[in-house]
Amino acid sequence: MEISGLPVELWRLILSYLRLPDLGRCSLVCRAWYELILSLDNTRWRQLCLGCIECRHPNWPNQPHVEPQSWREAFKQHYVASKTWTKNTQDFESSHCFYLFRRKKDRRVLHVGQGCEFDTLRAGLASADVYDRIVLLPGVYEEQSEIILKVPVEIMGQGKLGDVALLVSIDQHCPTTRLCNVVFMPAWFTPVVYKIIMLKNDIHHCRASGIFLRLAAGGLIADNNIHSNCEAGVDIRKGANPLILCNKIHSGLRSGIVVLGNGKGIIRSNQIYRNKEAGIYILYNGNPIVSGNHIFQGLAAGIAVNENGRGQIIENVIRENQWGGADIRRGGDPVLRSNLICCGYSDGVVVGERGKGLIEGNTIYGNKGCGVWIMSSSLPHITNNRICHNSIYGVAVFCRKDDANDYLANQGGNENFNDEGEAASWENDLDSEDERFTSRRPISVALVESNSINHNGAAGLYVKSSEALNIIANAIHANHDSGVAVLQSSQLTRIANNSISCNSLGGVLIESEARVELRGNGIYDNSSHGITSKGDGVVIENDIIGNRGCGLRLLQTADMKVTKNRIQSFWDYGIVMLDQTKGLVQENLIFQGRTKKTILQQVSNAEDCIVQNNKLLTFKSKSDVAWTLENPPARPHIEGSTRGNSSATNSHKVTTMSTRIAAQMDGGCHNNGSIFCTIL
Repeated sequence: MEISGLPVELWRLILSYLRLPDLGRCSLVCRAWYELILSLDNTRWRQLCLGCIECRHPNWPNQPHVEPQSWREAFKQHYVASKTWTKNTQDFESSHCFYLFRRKKDRRVLHVGQGCEFDTLRAGLASADVYDRIVLLPGVYEEQSEIILKVPVEIMGQGKLGDVALLVSIDQHCPTTRLCNVVFMPAWFTPVVYKIIMLKNDIHHCRASGIFLRLAAGGLIADNNIHSNCEAGVDIRKGANPLILCNKIHSGLRSGIVVLGNGKGIIRSNQIYRNKEAGIYILYNGNPIVSGNHIFQGLAAGIAVNENGRGQIIENVIRENQWGGADIRRGGDPVLRSNLICCGYSDGVVVGERGKGLIEGNTIYGNKGCGVWIMSSSLPHITNNRICHNSIYGVAVFCRKDDANDYLANQGGNENFNDEGEAASWENDLDSEDERFTSRRPISVALVESNSINHNGAAGLYVKSSEALNIIANAIHANHDSGVAVLQSSQLTRIANNSISCNSLGGVLIESEARVELRGNGIYDNSSHGITSKGDGVVIENDIIGNRGCGLRLLQTADMKVTKNRIQSFWDYGIVMLDQTKGLVQENLIFQGRTKKTILQQVSNAEDCIVQNNKLLTFKSKSDVAWTLENPPARPHIEGSTRGNSSATNSHKVTTMSTRIAAQMDGGCHNNGSIFCTIL
């Protein structure tokens, strides 16, 4: 229903009767509804905030008479915090580390508060010894500078949760501390509440997350064993920026690490394995640096980046996961660079609906699905990767979910961070940016460039797309089907400057529903036809040499413009035009192959099939000069790349065919040798 259908005042009256989940759902309808829900700040949101018996006034305890800048924001802060933690607040003895404090028989109990031996928390801590207990009487405890915890102590509030409030900033230097039944609020001099130095702890069987960081929390979490927790092993959100280093994070009932709601952090050198959902799950503008980790044997994706998640994922080993090694969907836009993604039970990298990202310099090897699986509604940049020995396609592009057969809609897992609808928009800040991403090369069309795609179990590159696609400067070699197969392409698929060689079937297959531009490619030594086309498009300035079938085979209703190519076939015709083929074939240089067949066969009777101004070279005598590929030299021509020596560039040097065609002029080959001099 359009907002303009009723006066705004009447809408506000109607919406004042809605519960929180319904307000959340309404805010997700469209921008106009979202803004209408925001306009209820001084009415419905204020009513919800003050009507919650567990929620104190947002400015308690210092200024309870002053209204907050936003009642909705205040209610949000309470909701997000209490949703995770209140389930455990009644069980104060549930901590698995409590035995550390009990085992010291002579530990003291120090009381802090009005009329007690200590007036302030700082004074109590100064007198505390290892594993002593400090009991805080109900009240508000405010410190004017940072408190340093030097020895392990237990700090417990008396009364109900909320009766004891700490307006402090604590820096923990000791290996462990127990905090119970207290409310932390930022002090006036810093937004940092607690610095979480956690070393060599066992954190397991928690009812929620093992470690939960939010509100700009920092600190070091290192060398811990975090396992068997009901939620994420480590949960980072709301601007938290910790260092997660050298931990074992495993066997969780959800993800190993979750980063969301503008959470950041450095996640380095951890072992993350056997979690039920994604090893690392990044969403809602989470933006961590993930490097040097070993992520393996998970029951979902190794790393999942969804819902506008970002991050730099660099030099990790991601192996033996049940679903995608890396799974990027719904606005996810990470940098995935220099990782080893191997031996997975599904695809190496999945770029699903509306996925983005730079996927660069990775080795994607030995996965049981595809090397890289892309949905055509996505916009990835896939460059300088080595994609080899995967069981199905090297790179596959699909246009609909139906084409994916058994691929799941969300390989990240089933974690639900927006149960109440509104919570999703609370955690998402679409205006935030990070300088680490400003240097990336912008693209408007999905781009697959400068990759080495070889020895995969089906086609090297398989396209069934409804969107435009650029396939540029790749080495597509020795795959167990066609080099490139374009089954459907309602918008133009551009295939340029690639080396396509030694594949088990043809070099390039173009089906009838495809539109393709083939330009500047070297298509050599494939086991069937160099190019087979039933579709539309152009074939310009390619070298199509030494393939076992025809050089170029046009059939059915193909409509192709074929110009300025150099074409030769060992065993068959250089060019064959069959059925109702139409188009223009002109200015091509066509060499005779090993057989006595003519080098051009035109069977098509279509009036629109024009063949003119082609140069046909045949064997005549031994005195004829050998043919060479020169002016220009053998294609592809990879012009000055600024990206350094990648594996793909090196592979071009190996797989690009010779610069010379040497033929004996008696119409055959002496000693059954090749008429090519191949320089590898």
